[in-house]
Amino acid sequence: MDAAKKVSTIVITGGHVTPALAVVSEIRRVHPDWRILWIGRRTALEGIAIESEEYRLVRKQGIRFLTLTTGRFTRQWSLNTISSLVKIPVGYVQALFWLARVRPTIIVSFGGYVALPVVVAGAILRIPSITHEQTHVPGLANRIIAGFAQRICVSFPETRARFAKDKTVVTGLPIRHELLTAAKPLQASATEPTPVVYITGGSTGAVSLNTIVFPVVTHLTKTYIVIHQTGHPSFEQARSIRDDLPIVQKKRYIIAPFFDIEDLGGILRPARIVIARAGANTVWELALLAKVAILVPLPWSAGGEQKANALWLAQNGGAVVLDQQGLTDAKMERTIHAMMANYTRYQERAQRLSRTVPRKGSERFVEEIEQIVTSI
Repeated sequence: MDAAKKVSTIVITGGHVTPALAVVSEIRRVHPDWRILWIGRRTALEGIAIESEEYRLVRKQGIRFLTLTTGRFTRQWSLNTISSLVKIPVGYVQALFWLARVRPTIIVSFGGYVALPVVVAGAILRIPSITHEQTHVPGLANRIIAGFAQRICVSFPETRARFAKDKTVVTGLPIRHELLTAAKPLQASATEPTPVVYITGGSTGAVSLNTIVFPVVTHLTKTYIVIHQTGHPSFEQARSIRDDLPIVQKKRYIIAPFFDIEDLGGILRPARIVIARAGANTVWELALLAKVAILVPLPWSAGGEQKANALWLAQNGGAVVLDQQGLTDAKMERTIHAMMANYTRYQERAQRLSRTVPRKGSERFVEEIEQIVTSI
């Protein structure tokens, strides 16, 4: 019996929503009859009642969202740490409840502390799972998940050595096709012949990165169009900064808490420099699209994974890495101007790397799902 006839329900879970939605698109393309459910966190951050972009984007796709409340181990102790630890057993109970209720054929994990109880609960209920590791350096949760999963897919060939070789395959990173095909430019970047700088901290923004960037917005908008994905916590401050700019510069500072995929392709294409964290998805997309970038790795990312991602792009593509510790707004501004002055050299390196980056991550990952399903 082939996979298309055998599967009725799959559950997707994990902390990396972007590649997960890329896989959802591919599943719907090749298996439109599959039923897809999502188990994840409804709020963006612990203790803050703001709906997560994960919840918003999943619901926008018409996917049923099953909320999971769980906690995680952290390196820094506080009252929130205690609260988080208390929630860990709650997450396992909820995961068992949801899986027993919906009885999926397979669990598709994208790592992180939210996925861990779902995969473990699935193993207890004898539901097979497959997981994807985005980064060069896997985090603790995905190292544990790998022990329960039937298949481990990785983005980078060198990451394969960190898992059991007999069940690990290199698929590349699932990429949203809309990112490669979207042609909807934001109006300012389409009509004004001014270089574009795009600043993003990922789906939740980056408050500490924004603190470094905000002081130079007034200077940057004299020369560049600045498109800034601020995240919800920093959006009001960004709006206040924009309101104080002169009229011409105000038009050059385009802000939003979050840009949907329909806009992102039109932002990245004209962007000459991207300023970002160094999550695996961000780094992979920058490499694929041959973008020149300034990367500021999250200092407290698990196992230094963001630093490893950033160094990979700097060594192979057109990126510069700046450590957040000691980074000033003046240094950020000098780096932007220096890269603009030497743009051709950085762009050539970025284009060489782009030609080597696999573009079929979604297709390869879905093929691995199909292989597990047909073997059940």
